[in-house]
Amino acid sequence: MKTIMKLSLISGLLASGIVLADSHSDAYQKHASSSCHHGAGKSMEGKKAFWDKMAERLQLTTEQRASIGAVMEKSRPQTAAIREKIRTNRRELRELARNAQIDDRRVQELARERGNLVTELVTKRTKTRHAINQILTDAQQEQMKQMREKNRHHGKG
Repeated sequence: MKTIMKLSLISGLLASGIVLADSHSDAYQKHASSSCHHGAGKSMEGKKAFWDKMAERLQLTTEQRASIGAVMEKSRPQTAAIREKIRTNRRELRELARNAQIDDRRVQELARERGNLVTELVTKRTKTRHAINQILTDAQQEQMKQMREKNRHHGKG
């Protein structure tokens, strides 16, 4: 009886350890991205509401809203494609970790690929942010900066 209880306890601990250790599981990623400060996991409605709120706070003109919308519309498919490649890369790494034997060469290839993809995504996002900043007035840029700082101090970034 004691042996069965010990085996059950050990099995439970191992199973929970595996779930907790896999921080790249789909459930974890869904939860983590949904609370991400830049809206990576938000629905299109949530992103629209966020930008509408920002436009109001910054008192954007109709022309500014249209220009920023065009910038974002242009960047959306590019960043979406990169994010999909990152997801595929993550799945491949996860599968390699589950194999009986580790393929060090393939892990290194995927790690380099992931680094390149993240670099590409950060570059595109920075260029998009820069293009949006060019549309804003100096006062609006300062207000945006203050809002970002305020969010950072509240643990949102």
